[in-house]
Amino acid sequence: MQKKIIAVLLVLASLFVVGCSSNEGDEVVTIAPPATSTPAPTTAAPTVAPTVEPTPEAYVSPYTDKIAEMQAENSDCIGWIAIPGTNIDKPIMYGEDFYYSDHNEQKEKIVSGSVYSHYNALTQNVVITAHNSRVSKTMFHELHHVQEVNMGETNCAYDDCNAKLDKATLPDFSTVEGRTWDISVFGIDAQWEIFAMYETEEDEPVKTLEYNTWWPYGDNGETSYYLTDKADIQEWIDYQLERSDYDFGVTATTEDQFLTIYTCGDYSDSSDAQSRLYFFLKQVNPVSTLYGGGTADAAATPAADAAEATATPAA
Repeated sequence: MQKKIIAVLLVLASLFVVGCSSNEGDEVVTIAPPATSTPAPTTAAPTVAPTVEPTPEAYVSPYTDKIAEMQAENSDCIGWIAIPGTNIDKPIMYGEDFYYSDHNEQKEKIVSGSVYSHYNALTQNVVITAHNSRVSKTMFHELHHVQEVNMGETNCAYDDCNAKLDKATLPDFSTVEGRTWDISVFGIDAQWEIFAMYETEEDEPVKTLEYNTWWPYGDNGETSYYLTDKADIQEWIDYQLERSDYDFGVTATTEDQFLTIYTCGDYSDSSDAQSRLYFFLKQVNPVSTLYGGGTADAAATPAADAAEATATPAA
């Protein structure tokens, strides 16, 4: 009986080892792991970052260091003006009673004077002027070169100058860049765009100068030409646009900050001659908010490209 039990156990043991032999020639049975049910990966919607409108870069004056250096020497410096392609690169001064019309930046008495403003006040029409130093071809003389090259001239009209005008170097009014100048004055650091320009004759009435520059006391102190009424300011704008020798294709509004730059004409050597060359500009970058301008839809850059197509010497 005991032998039968041992025989049965040997048979059962032989059944358990079948298929697990590693001897060569034996069939090897590989048992795969049970398949697991893994859900297909789901594609999540990408996270969209909130859209942030780009903020226009704040305008930075290229003259900050120059002004600071000049003010350290003379606190009467109230700005700086430089016109591309010309030798005009000067501090703007202010002194009582037209002091800087015959004093330089170091307060030395000199006929050529300085670039200066008429009066120390931030008004809606800031005025800058300087002598037309024809002989030395300095101060504001080369404003005439800017005028003439844009009127189709190739040489300076003043006989004793007769400089050859380089159209590729001097400001080109048919482009935004050519008619937009960087000027700092009375704490306003900005770009200014020309909207009108013309030269008056020798026999022009004195009141034209007073009207164009918003002279606070004209006609021997009896009349003020300073404008505050919107209708009067619009009339002044229309007057300048109508007289302009060049059609800039640029508009101006009664809410703009204006800048009037002028110098004597090339052939007005007498003390009572009224020939003047005028440039009328408006602040465009940044747009001034002092007089109601600078609304949300106002451009922070110079005039639109559409103006370029129309900019041309006036007929």
